[in-house]
Amino acid sequence: MRILHVGWGFWPFRKGGLINYAQDLMAGQAERGHDVAYFFTGRHYRGRSGPRIERWRVGEVEMHEVIDGPIVSGLELGTQFPELELNEPWLESAFDELVRTFRPDVVHFQELLCVPSSLIDVAAEAGAGTVMTLQDYFPLCSTLRLFDADGAFCTRLEVGEDCVARNAQAPANRRSFVEETLWYATWNWHRRLHDRIGPRLDWLYYPMARRARDLALRRFDREEPAPARRPGSELAPAFQRRRDVNVERLGRVGRLVAQSPRLKEIYEARGVSTERMTTLRFTLAHIEDLRPRELSSPPALVVFATLGGCASATKGSRVLVGALRALREAGLGGDFRLRIFGGVDPAVRAELETYPEVQLHGEYGREQLDTLLEDVDVGIMPSIWEEAYGYSGVELLAKGIPLIANPVGGIVEYAREGETAWLNSARSGSGLADLMAKLIGDPGQVVEMNARVREARDRLVRPYAEHVEAIEEIYREASVS
Repeated sequence: MRILHVGWGFWPFRKGGLINYAQDLMAGQAERGHDVAYFFTGRHYRGRSGPRIERWRVGEVEMHEVIDGPIVSGLELGTQFPELELNEPWLESAFDELVRTFRPDVVHFQELLCVPSSLIDVAAEAGAGTVMTLQDYFPLCSTLRLFDADGAFCTRLEVGEDCVARNAQAPANRRSFVEETLWYATWNWHRRLHDRIGPRLDWLYYPMARRARDLALRRFDREEPAPARRPGSELAPAFQRRRDVNVERLGRVGRLVAQSPRLKEIYEARGVSTERMTTLRFTLAHIEDLRPRELSSPPALVVFATLGGCASATKGSRVLVGALRALREAGLGGDFRLRIFGGVDPAVRAELETYPEVQLHGEYGREQLDTLLEDVDVGIMPSIWEEAYGYSGVELLAKGIPLIANPVGGIVEYAREGETAWLNSARSGSGLADLMAKLIGDPGQVVEMNARVREARDRLVRPYAEHVEAIEEIYREASVS
């Protein structure tokens, strides 16, 4: 089978569950003998001369990267150009050329970030089957998380005026993407330096790299100043059309695959046809290799941890800080440890550094996870958005670590009260603090829940090969529909 994937970015230029899933799946399909290619937008450089395609390989997967792509997203900040997320001539032409030369049996849209949804029709018109995995809410919401301008979960169907306010901080040019590209280049050169001579020149490399990045960004600001912001009267109908057209186009995809029943329910409530939509429990290739930790006695000091749960407000950074404040006020500050893995929301970093019981571990590789979690007793899933699924929760459970979790989105598929988790139904910092305090006071509960999680592991952790086979069956259905 010839399979063409569509998405944004690549690991390690981009991090997170979605890109890990996409590249795991591509690698797994190539190992099974399929011809696999990936069309995606990626890096941006200073001194723009127009978009171009750069071709390279990751193992047996053909990579077709759009450099300096014409669509820029601020991710949770949104966009000032919603119409480009529907139609963009250069990307449509480049994609059409690839489809006609690669001749895929199926085109798998991992996401639509930084590509126009018109590519769905381009693939269908070329005779390819189409599949899209629904792993976030981007087709419905230009800021990804389905929050409105007031910070509430957005249930409205007429979204134009609210989207104008919600996207008010969206970037007007490519600066954030250029900065990310510079950070990736810095990391890549540092890795090569380490491979050759080790860490001896780190004291010189880091200051020089920071200075070079700052200089490049100053030059970018002179060359590509941000244009004036667009008026709301122009943007409101464009945002509404973005939602309406995407709903229509999703209805024409051969097969839609939702990560959880809740995700399917949310798309259906916003007008997306479920006639060709199915739900499937996703996984990542490394999860089944995590070795469950067995607790034979209550820990003297409960160690809590979160994987990516402090990266942003929507991921739960303010919930965690609220819990720490409440625990300090209750006199429990020195009676536990909290380990924060992954990125840290800049808005809370300074406060987190004032808590001696908190350790900020920074970014980590999946290959490190089994060791990093070896002494963790309880995982925390503090997300306040309707997570499509939340791989980090499954990673913790696969390691035998029970959860304290907010019961939102796909998290409820594996975080079950009394079975695998203690649920923070209030989804608040005070609610999290109450649950943490109970476990600090009675760590025997952790031992009991650890045993239940280990007993349920076969139900919670799906073998990766089974998932790849399930996706292939969906491809076969899409190819003949």
